[in-house]
Amino acid sequence: MKVGIVGYGKMGRNIFSLLSETPMEIVVLGRDAEAMGREGQRLEKRLRRAAGGGVMAADDLERRLAAQRFTTAWADLRDCDLVIETIKEDFETKIAVLQQAEAAISRTAVLTSNTSSLSLTTMAERLRQPERFCGFHFFHPVRLTSVVEIIVAACTAPHVVDTLKTVAREIGRTPLVVKDLPGSCINVPLTWQTCEALYILEQGLALPSRIDEIAVRFARFGPCEAMDTIGIPFFTDVLVNTIDAFAAELEVPALCRALIRDGHSGKYAGRGIYLYQGDTPTDGARETYANPAQTHTPRGVRSDEAALYERLLFPIYFASLKVAQRDLASLDDLCLGISDLIGLKLDPMAEMRGLGSHGLREVFGRLHDELGPRYDAKPLDSILTTLDRR
Repeated sequence: MKVGIVGYGKMGRNIFSLLSETPMEIVVLGRDAEAMGREGQRLEKRLRRAAGGGVMAADDLERRLAAQRFTTAWADLRDCDLVIETIKEDFETKIAVLQQAEAAISRTAVLTSNTSSLSLTTMAERLRQPERFCGFHFFHPVRLTSVVEIIVAACTAPHVVDTLKTVAREIGRTPLVVKDLPGSCINVPLTWQTCEALYILEQGLALPSRIDEIAVRFARFGPCEAMDTIGIPFFTDVLVNTIDAFAAELEVPALCRALIRDGHSGKYAGRGIYLYQGDTPTDGARETYANPAQTHTPRGVRSDEAALYERLLFPIYFASLKVAQRDLASLDDLCLGISDLIGLKLDPMAEMRGLGSHGLREVFGRLHDELGPRYDAKPLDSILTTLDRR
């Protein structure tokens, strides 16, 4: 198989690195001829060094050199079987690039986008052959995740999904097939959890380090660390999409806007929810986060360890059930994806089955009574009952 990667930013680089370890031929298309030339030289130098050190056989070196190249010519995509667009999350920019790619590739090639925040169906409407277009969403960091989301647009042909499942398995990733949802189905539960963490900050109930300390009891890292890693502006955009898609009883925390306004964009900027000295995060002052005017949560709610634990874990379950209720993805796939992305130390499917519909309704009812309508579980009745089936 020959794969084209359009764009060589953070995700493009990581996807290339992953694919480069397979027998696939790879063409990377970038905008800057000098930059693409330098990348090609670096690749050759790196491969020859590996061969010289005995890490790579001579015949494998020649095969890799012939199979991987960098270019700025759209015509070089013509014989690709699969093209993955990886450029920045801007709708019109992506459309322009996808239309150029579509004009360059063969009519039988599969065209995909790595988008994690835009509607694939809306994007497909701007293409000549929407049936061969699909989402192929790798999660960051690519090397540390073992799943890939295949996001099916309204017109995506079944054989395209089958092709992407095969590709995913060939590169050692588990394919999770989901329906189109701006913001990514797998990201929705994590967005819900992070939003709840921001509400806790705005209420002044805990500082970021305490929130993450509680969360790492059940996950590899906490929501404040995760938000700083992906960036506050990007998270805010995804949250807006989530709220729109679910007509959710959530609101974008004022803290998001304040952080962006004040240049707290995330870890890459040296300040986000945390302040950073090198890679070391420290809490800001409590008043940095507190929002006395917030209306998302009643005053006087509990702030003990058990209450905060519940508010950080159960949004993941609640939102997973909401996604599955709408038949956007299977509950099993959602649990698998979430477990992989944040390194859950428990099996969410087993935990929910253990609680059963009665136990989950009890927890959601408690959250609803204390926090408000964002935890109304009545619309989840049908999906909750499936958890009681053995």
